[in-house]
Parts: sequence; structure tokens; C-alpha cells
Amino acid sequence: MNKLLLLAVLGAVLYSSCLSEPAKPVLNLTLPPEAERTPREYIIIDHKNMAGSIPEWVSLWLSMGNSGVETQTSFQEHFAFVHSNEGNNFRALELWRDNFSPEQDFPRLAASRIEARFSGAALFPDEEYGAFYEALIRSSSDARWTGASAEDDFWIQKKYLPQNDPQDNPYNNSIEEDEESQSWEFLILLTIEKPLFTSQLYSILDAITPDPSPSQEQSEAIELVKENFFSGF
Repeated sequence: MNKLLLLAVLGAVLYSSCLSEPAKPVLNLTLPPEAERTPREYIIIDHKNMAGSIPEWVSLWLSMGNSGVETQTSFQEHFAFVHSNEGNNFRALELWRDNFSPEQDFPRLAASRIEARFSGAALFPDEEYGAFYEALIRSSSDARWTGASAEDDFWIQKKYLPQNDPQDNPYNNSIEEDEESQSWEFLILLTIEKPLFTSQLYSILDAITPDPSPSQEQSEAIELVKENFFSGF
């Protein structure tokens, strides 16, 4: 067998081996940007403090999400969680705000952000973490989180801009009012000290006993995210 033929055979064997080898989990430990809260452009036509200005934390959250709020000097030692609710019934939103309870509602906010951290680090989290992923979401939602406190609340009234009319002037208040083009968004700001959140999170992670147990590759993927959890959190 000449050298060219031998190289061709070896190449075919290697190619066949690569095709038969199962794909390994792909982890991206950089947390993706928070999902856009509204797909449409809007202007703020009213807000809770119309005689004054919009609080800095609100402006930061509208533009950057929770991570933006945490850049504010007064919150740098805390994790910030903003709970939002949007609709066309102002009174119903007021009742939602008035009935909000950090003890009851914070676990869902924490679980959502923890889930986003794990899902953002993997292409197929259910496969790459196995039963651990579902158990994590359930455990973090059911946990008795302590130390979260409601710092402030605010509301804004939005007017959505026409989607197909780029010539429309967003500052022209003479546009005919359309109830479907307007809504109120209520925001509640909660904070929790970073060490307190961290200790409770790792207690939850360490207590999870998924069934079935994760494979070796899944265990490695889980440990990798645990070790780098707060990088970009």
C-alpha cells in the first residue's frame, strides 16, 4: 500500500470516528443579556413622581436590567431584584403592589435568576445537567429565603409608538389616544446582601439530590457552573 493510499484510509477512519462520537456539552459561562422586556418602542407619558424625576434605579433597570441597578453605589454590596407587572388596569396593579410580600414572592425571583444562570451557560440544560436542573428550579422556588427586603416601588405609564411609521414624532402628545397602545408597568425593588444570598444559594445547591444521579459529564458541567456562578451574575 503506497503512502497516499495509507493516508486516505487513516483519514477516513478518523472522520468516521468523529461522526460516531457523541457531542459533548457546550458551556458558555458568560451570562447572556437579560431578555428585552418589551419588543416595542415606547415613551413614558406619566409616572409615580411626575412632579419630579424618575429614580435612578428605575432608569438603570429599564436600560440594563438587574445588573444595571447593582452598579448604583448604594446597592453595590447587594444583589438587586426588580419584580415587574404590566397591564391596562391601574387599580389591579395597585392591588398587586399592595399585596406583594418579600417572604412569599422573593423565592420566585431568586429561582428565575438562578435558572437563567444555569440555562445561560448551556445549550441544552435539561440534557447537560440532567435531573439536577429541574430539582434546582424546584428547590430554589420552594426554599425559605431570608434577608430580602423591599426598598422601593415605582410605576410608569407607557405609550407605545406605531411600529410601521418611522416618521411619527415620539414627543408629539397630540397623537390620538389609543387604550391598546398604552399600559402601566409597576416595579418593586428588592435587595439582599451578597454574602447572605450566596450562603443560602450554596446550601440549596449542596442539598439537591437529583434522581437519577447525574452522569460524570453532567456532574462536571454542574460543578463548573457552581464554581463560576457569580461571574457575570
